[in-house]
Amino acid sequence: MSTNTLPTEYRCTSCQTTFRAPFSEAYYYLGSAAMGQQVEDSELLKIPLRPAWCKDCAALCAAEDILPLRDFENAYGAARAGKEIEYPVWSEYMDAQFAASEVGHYLRWRMTRRHAPRVLCCGGMNFQYLDVDQPLIKHAECEFGFIQGWYRIGGFNGPGPGVYSAANIRLYDSEGGLIGQLTWRRKEINGWDTEKLSYSTPIED
Repeated sequence: MSTNTLPTEYRCTSCQTTFRAPFSEAYYYLGSAAMGQQVEDSELLKIPLRPAWCKDCAALCAAEDILPLRDFENAYGAARAGKEIEYPVWSEYMDAQFAASEVGHYLRWRMTRRHAPRVLCCGGMNFQYLDVDQPLIKHAECEFGFIQGWYRIGGFNGPGPGVYSAANIRLYDSEGGLIGQLTWRRKEINGWDTEKLSYSTPIED
């Protein structure tokens, strides 16, 4: 999971125009099944995300949060030693052995990752992270306003996504390319139904 909590929304500080990200959760699919088939939870890796402004889409979205390999190695060593870590997973409520296993999955993924972080609305690289103090993003349609994050505190109690309605949680390959989405939860396999999904226009690297 990401150590950064994504803001509920962003607003212009002057005109109060609201910007909301289309999604705040996504997964890498590390298995070999074609989209449209069922996938198991063990083949999914939750993507660490950061809020970003996509300059190509002129929209708020989530971008991959990918630290250097050394950070993953350090996290793996700390998890194996039973220490609490915050990235790439928050281990406070995890069993130490499970935490080490989870970080091990991330470390293996990071060792093979070649592409720079992408913004996940279009797969591009022309974006700016928003969870930094400077610089601010100027609201193009407003003379004085800048775009800043807002949080709403609230809880949710229920069976989770994919039970009463399709979850439609995006799936990406290990290099950040959009390949599909999780739809319906399948408890009998500890997994999901999927369907194929791709960017509306091919990404250019």
